[in-house]
Amino acid sequence: MPTPAGKQKLPKEVMEAHQRERVLNAAIEVFAKRGYPGTTIDHLVDAAKIGVGNFYALFGGKEACFIACYERVVTETRVQIEAAIPAEGDWALKAREALRALLEVLEAEPLRARLALVEVQTAGPKALAAYEGTLESVIPLLAAGRKESPYAKELPQRLEEAIAGGLAWFLQQRIVVGELGSASERLPEAIEIVIEPFVGSKVAAKLAK
Repeated sequence: MPTPAGKQKLPKEVMEAHQRERVLNAAIEVFAKRGYPGTTIDHLVDAAKIGVGNFYALFGGKEACFIACYERVVTETRVQIEAAIPAEGDWALKAREALRALLEVLEAEPLRARLALVEVQTAGPKALAAYEGTLESVIPLLAAGRKESPYAKELPQRLEEAIAGGLAWFLQQRIVVGELGSASERLPEAIEIVIEPFVGSKVAAKLAK
């Protein structure tokens, strides 16, 4: 249809960006509620109120849409965590505040938490590779704890990798059984998993108070 007089048609790139945002916002909820295997293209286009042709033009398929949703959730969560980390303080203090921020995001956004920690496991090899890349990105942050640890010489070589995977598994299990709870409830357990190996039980207990 012709553009009404006095109004300019939005550029194609702007329209596509707007549609993409609408699809991602709707798809995150659909994937989290239905699960990746149980979600169809029809479910996604119905939720986003977009045509099938436009959906494929934007994403190419369900898998690519899911990965875009996952990347959106991870990126926005990372921004929130980074904003919560204090500029001053030792590694253990900063790690505690990062964990607190992560748990608060998971508590506030349970559907996003489920997508990023549970459904990603069932969304195919590309999604799993993206998930593993997220875990790998945490390793250098944990390695900073090794540098300040009084037990550095005693720590296993691949401790950081084990901690990243252990925290993710712990959170996955809590989500699956519906027992994630509040950030304050989970924080002492997260501190035990992530921080205690570097600082010892006494310091970790103080941080958990």
